[in-house]
Amino acid sequence: MSAEIIMDKYQFLNAEFAHKDFTIELNKDNMPAVGGLDENSYNRFLDYSDYFKLIKYDNKFIGFMIALLPNRPYDSVNYKWFEKNYKSFIYIDRIVISLKYQNKGFGNYFYDDLKNNFRDNNFMACEVNIVPKNEISMKFHKKYGFEEVGQQSTENGKKLVSLQLLSL
Repeated sequence: MSAEIIMDKYQFLNAEFAHKDFTIELNKDNMPAVGGLDENSYNRFLDYSDYFKLIKYDNKFIGFMIALLPNRPYDSVNYKWFEKNYKSFIYIDRIVISLKYQNKGFGNYFYDDLKNNFRDNNFMACEVNIVPKNEISMKFHKKYGFEEVGQQSTENGKKLVSLQLLSL
């Protein structure tokens, strides 16, 4: 699949309530690489996230991304870590691409779109699982230019994450 073909056939759409079933199902298919997502949390993200978009390729939805600015009513320990340590950032809560379309450049399209929309926010922030290891995400974020700024144990020691930043 060449970049030229993708460029002609993809588009971003803002998430709406009508996208709930697709988003929750795709999220479930990608656990434990991403945290859980139910109807209540989906609705909360619709209310207070600053970036919640789906990507459509060749007329079908294939992924989504959720990101938040500081001072949102979000309980994630990783989000709170960035709030405590940085004043201005856009926190990537999750990016999920259908398995068939992973490693085809769609993650870059999301990150480029986020960067273009939030370039005044100093940093893009995220975490990547070290335990359980998410090798694909580690490679992606390193290649994109993210750098580790800390590590944090979560879920009573079941998870260890790499906290990462990209300067904008």
